[in-house]
Amino acid sequence: MISSTVTEGMRAARRIAGIGFSLLLLGLDCSMTLAQEKLLVVDTPMEPPEWALLQRQLLEANSQACRVLARHALDDRGYLLHVPRWGVIDGPDDAIETFGDWPLLHSLGADDSVLEDYKRAQEGHWIQYGELRTVKTDLAGDGAYFQEFITMSDWAHTREGMQPFMSLGLSEPDNSLYRKRMARFAGLFMNEDPSVPNYDPVRKLIRSTWTGSKGPMLREPTVYDWVGDPVRGRFHFLHSSAGLEQMLDFASHYPKMLDHCEDYKDSVGDSHLNLSATNLALNAYMMTGREKYRRWLLEYVDAWKERTRANNGFIPTKVGLDGKAGGESGQWWKGSTGGISPTSTPKWGT
Repeated sequence: MISSTVTEGMRAARRIAGIGFSLLLLGLDCSMTLAQEKLLVVDTPMEPPEWALLQRQLLEANSQACRVLARHALDDRGYLLHVPRWGVIDGPDDAIETFGDWPLLHSLGADDSVLEDYKRAQEGHWIQYGELRTVKTDLAGDGAYFQEFITMSDWAHTREGMQPFMSLGLSEPDNSLYRKRMARFAGLFMNEDPSVPNYDPVRKLIRSTWTGSKGPMLREPTVYDWVGDPVRGRFHFLHSSAGLEQMLDFASHYPKMLDHCEDYKDSVGDSHLNLSATNLALNAYMMTGREKYRRWLLEYVDAWKERTRANNGFIPTKVGLDGKAGGESGQWWKGSTGGISPTSTPKWGT
C-alpha cells in the first residue's frame, strides 16, 4: 500500500514538472558538474506522513466521483446527455465547464481515468456543438465551433469554455495534437489566417468584444446572439434567481432572458476581457518555445499598459477602433462588459 502511494505520488510529481523541466535545464547546464559532486542518496525507508495519505485519499475520492459523473453524463461518443443550445446563458461554455478542473486534478495525481474521460468529453463536445444549428442567430447557424474554436463570443465566456483545455499541458506537455491546436488557437489572434482579422497590429488592439474562429463582430450584437434559440422543456437555469432550487419552463422564461440582454449592444472595439486571449499565446510559447508568441503577448499587454497610463491609471473597459480609451465618445467605462453594463445587475428573476 505504501509502495503504491509513493509510486503514484512520484508519477504526479513528474506530470507537474513536465512543462517546467525544459526551462529548468537552461539554468542547470552550467552547474551540472557541481550538482553531481553534491549528489545525496537517500535510501532509508520511512512511513509516509498522515497528510500525504489523506491527500491520496482525497485524490482517489475525487477520481471516483469523476468516473461516476462520466458514466452518468456522457454517451459512447463523448456527447453530454443534455439539450445543446447556443448562448452565453447556459450555452456551449457552460456545457464543457462540467469538466473544468479535471485536467488540473489529474496533474495533481488523480487517476488516469480522469484525464481520459475529460479528453473523451472534450472531443465529443466539439463535435456535438459543431452539429448545433441555430435559426435566430447566425453565430451558430453552421455550428457553435469552427475548427474546434468557438465561432464568436466574448472572452468572459470563451475563457470559461476553455478552462479545462488550457490545463491539459500540465499532464501532457508532449502531446503533439495539443501543441498543434494551441498554436492554431493562438494564431487566431495574431492574424495568421487572413480571413480571421481579430487583431489590429497597427493600433495593437483586438477589434471586438466578440471574437473567435469566424473573426470579430463589427456590428451591434442582437439579443439572440447572446441568448440563442428557444428550446422546449424544463431546466435548471443556473443564471436565474431560482438556481438549482427548482426547474423552470424554458418557453415562459425565454422572454426574460432576452430582456436581460437588451442593452448589451456596445461590442465593437477592444475590451479588457480580451486580455484573456494572451493565455493562448502564453501556452503556445510554453509548448513550442517560438518567439513570435512571446512577442505578440508582450506587444498586446504593453499596449494596454500604455492605454491605462494615458487614462490616468484607470483600466478602460471600452477601447475604440481608433485605439483610444472610450473611442469617439471618450466613455472609457462603457462597453457590453463595462462598469455600468447590465452584467453588473442582479440575476434575472423568476
